[in-house]
Amino acid sequence: MTFSKTIKKIGTVALAASVLLTGCGKKPGVAVTVNGEDIPMARYEREYKVQAQQAVAQYGEDFLKQEAQDGSKKTMGELMRENTLENLIGLEVIKQDAKKNKITVSDEEVNQELENMKKMYGGEEGLKKVLEANKMEMDELKEYMSTNLLMRKYQEKMLKDLEPTDEEMKAYYEKHKDEFKTAEASHILVETKEEAEAVKKELDGGADFAKLAKEKSKDTQSAENGGSLGAFGPGQMVKEFDEKVFSMKPGEISEPVKTQFGFHIIKLDKINDSFDASKDAVKEAMIKERFQEHNEKLRKKAKVKRYVDTAKDIPVTVEQAEAQKGEGAEKNKGNNAKAANEAKADNGKNESK
Repeated sequence: MTFSKTIKKIGTVALAASVLLTGCGKKPGVAVTVNGEDIPMARYEREYKVQAQQAVAQYGEDFLKQEAQDGSKKTMGELMRENTLENLIGLEVIKQDAKKNKITVSDEEVNQELENMKKMYGGEEGLKKVLEANKMEMDELKEYMSTNLLMRKYQEKMLKDLEPTDEEMKAYYEKHKDEFKTAEASHILVETKEEAEAVKKELDGGADFAKLAKEKSKDTQSAENGGSLGAFGPGQMVKEFDEKVFSMKPGEISEPVKTQFGFHIIKLDKINDSFDASKDAVKEAMIKERFQEHNEKLRKKAKVKRYVDTAKDIPVTVEQAEAQKGEGAEKNKGNNAKAANEAKADNGKNESK
């Protein structure tokens, strides 16, 4: 049983920054203009279809017609079209800033990425099938690759430019101590209170916690590691689990704790509440915050003229969605294996969620 609770959004969430918008008039073949640079309507429609096809393949053909749960009374399709346009605007703003910073991508780099993708799909013929399924030309794919490489280089540069000093990190940590406090704990999960009480009795009698976790825990992933859930912060577990863990002392073993998953016997291994233990997390949080602020500043300065009506539907066929689903599943075999390994470290984090 996996306790990790991962919330994935369809596409990248657009930055919540204001931009100068002029929505009047039309420009044939153009969806939006950013600082004088046109973004073609064809690209906007293609980007939306890729996202929409993935959504339909995963959630069913009626998904795009459903009302969004954000109070806007818009359909999921309309909301996705708005997000698609916002993402394209944000991407163009960053591309322009990358150009100002003399960040470039060579043809050789793009060709190498293309070769890597061919291998991913079993050769050139496999890649051609993917392109046909998505109604995409090779030149369009190369453009995507070039953009992705540019974004990667841009991010690397920004990470260096925005990296905080030790003094800045210490000051930030002092202001946000509670956010960086983490616990390292293990648990044994069973279905009934009687089972949990029996496990606790064995532990009180001197039984080895890790051994019992491997033998009895329903959480098979953490059981492999002796019940270890790794490190997690406040709020990453369901309420009952979270409250109990952060009220315990290192080395303490709890009485049965009931959650929606069953009954847990929890062992608190360690509390990490020092700057040194949190340094990497502090650095990551500060860089993320600074990068977001940097992007928001760029967006505020951007002159954006919209020509497309995102309320207007863009048809997506079920056949295209199924093709997208099939190709995506094949592509993600390796990625899923990686994700499974990463998920092991999260096992009770929100597994408890």
